[in-house]
Amino acid sequence: MLKVLFALILSVAATHAGAQWAPTKPVRIVVPFPAGGIVDLMARAVNDKLGTALGQPVIIEAKPGAGGSIGTDAVAKSPPDGHTLVLATMSHAVLPAFVDLPWHPSKDFAGVAMLGQVSNLVVVTPALPPKTMKEFVQYAKTRPGQINYVNAGYGTSQSLGVELLKKNAGLFLTPIGYRGFPPAMADLISGQLQFALVPYGVGLPHVQSGKLRALAVVAPVRSRHLPNVPTMAEAGFPDSDVTSWYALLAPAGTPKAALQRINEEITKILADPETAARMERIGGTPLPAGTPADVDAMLVREAAKWAGFVKERGLRIE
Repeated sequence: MLKVLFALILSVAATHAGAQWAPTKPVRIVVPFPAGGIVDLMARAVNDKLGTALGQPVIIEAKPGAGGSIGTDAVAKSPPDGHTLVLATMSHAVLPAFVDLPWHPSKDFAGVAMLGQVSNLVVVTPALPPKTMKEFVQYAKTRPGQINYVNAGYGTSQSLGVELLKKNAGLFLTPIGYRGFPPAMADLISGQLQFALVPYGVGLPHVQSGKLRALAVVAPVRSRHLPNVPTMAEAGFPDSDVTSWYALLAPAGTPKAALQRINEEITKILADPETAARMERIGGTPLPAGTPADVDAMLVREAAKWAGFVKERGLRIE
């Protein structure tokens, strides 16, 4: 009886100790894309408050390259001690459908918390006649292959959103490849390209200035900055609605106590109106943090979903 009681006391003590996990050095959030981009800004919406809550600085480290694979691989190979995280986007689950990678999207990572999602805008050049999504679809159907659109990478929510629209509406549009949106925007504004899904924060200034026309916002609700622009669902295309999610992940094997502590702090940070305001400025909205297990399950679902879609569409990275 005494042995059982002693074992129970040890178990309770271990659980209590685990709940008190705290970092012993600065925590890194690796952003596997260039500094200053949407992913970097999303990380910066939470890192200061997370550092204050954890009692250690939280440092953002940009490690871009290979569509996000280089930084992601570095985190997968980092010590699983809670001091290194990666801010993953939906490309984390999509990229493995295109190329063989040194890391697995779910087996090599442990979920920590969801952060948010970022909306996209469906835009056309003002010279194009269509004023609505339905008008654009009818216009494009009568001009198969004649409308060029921005393809900034098949692992992005923008390119996959166009692919879904092409499939669901029966369109034949011509992709023009770019390494990111900055070089594509000049060609879109000049009319060399006619159509695109672009990140909200990238497209909004050009829509407001009249250089581009917004046909829809790819988001659950309308933008307060563009109140007259319908959502994709309102425009009649709910099945072509793709928004990119952002989630914090840790290397597989990271102690559950560390995952839980960071998750709890992120949950509090996402409830702060200041955090929501920072995300809103880049076209983002906080998502419920969920639990580490929720994030794990999401990674499995997303990888399976997009692997099937990529195979069905015969997509490949050129």
